[in-house]
Amino acid sequence: MSKLKLTFEIPKNGWLPTSLKYSDLELKFSASNIPKNPTDKLCESLILALNGIKTETLWNLEPECYFFELKPNKKKGIDFIISKSGGITENRNLIYELTGDFESVILPMYRSLKKFSTLEFDKADWKKIDKIKLKKLTELVTERKNYLQHPYITNRI
Repeated sequence: MSKLKLTFEIPKNGWLPTSLKYSDLELKFSASNIPKNPTDKLCESLILALNGIKTETLWNLEPECYFFELKPNKKKGIDFIISKSGGITENRNLIYELTGDFESVILPMYRSLKKFSTLEFDKADWKKIDKIKLKKLTELVTERKNYLQHPYITNRI
């Protein structure tokens, strides 16, 4: 199964150049930090998804928007749905949908956030990811990785 590749570049003036690649999908966009910082929201969303809760992240392109939905499914996988709309309250159009797992969906997004948190940029251009949230996410990811690597686990998540 291929893995997602989510890349964040250096933000400037409240805009974050972002790219997402997966199989035959390639999205490139610059997201605004208004109304909410999407990197912080993605961190929260990953925490929720790892706890089995459906969640979404809004990427505001002003006026258009992308929505990244994460839905834990009954098969212990994760459905990742990308949709786009003409505005925050407009109807959404499905762009892409995939069903993956921790290693193909959650882990690549987590690693992207960790890498982004190490970049140097002016705090006037973009707010760093909340350290407490990132620490919590790191703990959950480490716990899940350790669980998956346990030699006696036969029913993988």
